[in-house]
This record gives sequence, C-alpha cells and structure tokens, in this order.
Amino acid sequence: MSFSTELIEAGTPILDHIMEHPFVKGIGAGQLSKEALMFYVTQDFNYLNEFLHADAVALLKSTSREDMQIIDNQLDFLLSSESEAHKNFCEVAGTSYKSLQGQPMAPTTKLYTNHMLETLKAGDLIDIIAAMTPCPWTYAEIGKKLVEQGKNTPDNVFTPWIELYADTADEDSGETPEQLPLFEILDREAPKYSRQRLNQAKRSFLESCEFEWDFWEQAYYQKDWQFLPGVKLPVGTTVKTK
Repeated sequence: MSFSTELIEAGTPILDHIMEHPFVKGIGAGQLSKEALMFYVTQDFNYLNEFLHADAVALLKSTSREDMQIIDNQLDFLLSSESEAHKNFCEVAGTSYKSLQGQPMAPTTKLYTNHMLETLKAGDLIDIIAAMTPCPWTYAEIGKKLVEQGKNTPDNVFTPWIELYADTADEDSGETPEQLPLFEILDREAPKYSRQRLNQAKRSFLESCEFEWDFWEQAYYQKDWQFLPGVKLPVGTTVKTK
C-alpha cells in the first residue's frame, strides 16, 4: 500500500463527516446565511495567507524540479484562482471581498495555522506536505461529490464555487485521489523515513483533516472569541437567494 493510500484510508472517515456538515450541505442546496458566508471568507483569507507561506517553505525544502513544479502550480492556483471562490460567497452575501479582508483570526483559524507553522519550523518536506494536503484534498472531494450529486445547477448560486473545486479533481484527467500532485510528493518522500516518522506525518495529516471539519463548523456557527474583540462583519448586507 502506498503512503498516500494509507493517508486517504485513514482520513476518509473525517472526510465523510465533512461531506455531511451543514455548511457543505448548504453549498449543495444553494442556501447559507450571509453571516456564515462572510465569516468563512474572513477566516479563509487569513488561512490561505498562511498556506501560501507553507507553500513557500515547501518550495525551499524541495530538492527535485518535479516537486518544485507541483508546489509552484499550487501557488499559482492560490494566487490566481482561489479568490474566485471567495468572490462567489461575497456576491451571494451581498458584500465586497475587500471588506472582509484583514480581520483578526478566529480561534480555530489560529489553531489550524499554528499547526502548520509548527511543521514549517521543525518538519521536513514530508511533514509540511502532510499538513497541507487535507485542504486541497477535501475541497476537491467536496467539489467532485457535489457535481456527482447534480448540485451544480444553473439556479444554484454556489455553482461557480462547486465547479472551481470540482475542476481540481477532474475525472477526465485520469487522476485518482492517490495521484493528486501533493500525494505524489508524499509517496516519493515516504521511502526515506522510518515507520515511526511516517506515523508522525500521518498524525499531522489527520490533525489537518480534523481542522478542516472544524473550519466549516467555525464558519457555520460563527464561532469567535468569547471575551476578546473579534471579527467585525459589515452590516446592512443583503443575501442573494435562488
């Protein structure tokens, strides 16, 4: 069994819970509160800034041009394309993307980004990639599943979001989950390490999987700091419906 297959099998139960989360279900149904959408965008903007830093460090730690190209492609997607997902949510919520940038990190965002920061400081390439992979993996699986369920209809206001992430798991490309680029890096790195070290990387992968679930939970219920100043969302916005 390849290391990527091992990770996917271990992470699939968490992925199954993510698929059933009310925020993800709401994307499929085309119905989410403007507050949940805006909270998500404020926090995902923060998270992706740190994810870009993780990509940059991974690029520095890469020793093959093949790995460098994979990481560079991901950087390009983050900088050039992923903002379209945020803009879709902002359009539906009736607010501007710029107005939701620069907000403080909510608790789960801070915990998740600190988890990645720990791997940047002390980990090898395998640790960094293991911590990063659950984000693109789960989003590609969400997009693919919602398309399989026929949720990307013309009257679903979130169809642009669905199709953006479904494209990263395009079945016409012949890719299987194990062959997605970041998993390829993990499979190339795995033979260099002992079982104990691989278990550490696996733990990091699974922690990130759980943080992905936490991230949806945080946004759906707008879980902010209880006693500290937190996220300030624009007032007077209107939500776009079907």
